[in-house]
Amino acid sequence: MTNSEDPPRDEPIDSYLDGVDSDELVDDDQLQPTPEQHEQLKNGLHGDRFTAIKRSERRYLVIGRGGDDGPGKRRTEVCTLLDERRAAAAFRLEDFGFTGEELELWAPAFDILSEMATHIVGVLEDYNGGHVWELGYLYRYQTRIRDALWLLKRIYDTEAETRERYDNGMAASHLAALEEAAGGRVLEWEVPADLPDAVGSIP
Repeated sequence: MTNSEDPPRDEPIDSYLDGVDSDELVDDDQLQPTPEQHEQLKNGLHGDRFTAIKRSERRYLVIGRGGDDGPGKRRTEVCTLLDERRAAAAFRLEDFGFTGEELELWAPAFDILSEMATHIVGVLEDYNGGHVWELGYLYRYQTRIRDALWLLKRIYDTEAETRERYDNGMAASHLAALEEAAGGRVLEWEVPADLPDAVGSIP
């Protein structure tokens, strides 16, 4: 039996997201969840954390490698540095319980959160992980979001190591286009100790 308080089954994704303009969200079949997935999205994008983010003046969506070590740890550090700023909130999709294994939910959640963000910060060290999909998504769909993109790109000592880390033809072409669009918003760093200074250049 359907609870009388439940939303209609065909309710738009953003009907429960104040401040998100449905006209600016991607209109693509792969981002249209089933009613069950819609309910999972609603439950995930809800609560005190989501409300606090919406109320913040600066909202940073931080994308990049996941995990607790290496690149994932540094991405978390970037998120923490940005979140400590006054009137700011920094967040990752994982903070809302979405994982790359559930692309049907990951894609529309990324769409909604990236539209809500005032800044999208990519922490790049290589082309291994779900952030390659996110880069492709930004490249393909989100013109306005590309304008909000900041890239923290790690550079390496030798061309051989650079090729080893960034050896992915399609991802490289997407990143090249995004770097061109970002212009001065591409911030390079070489060792982890450089990362806080690079983050400090993001407004």
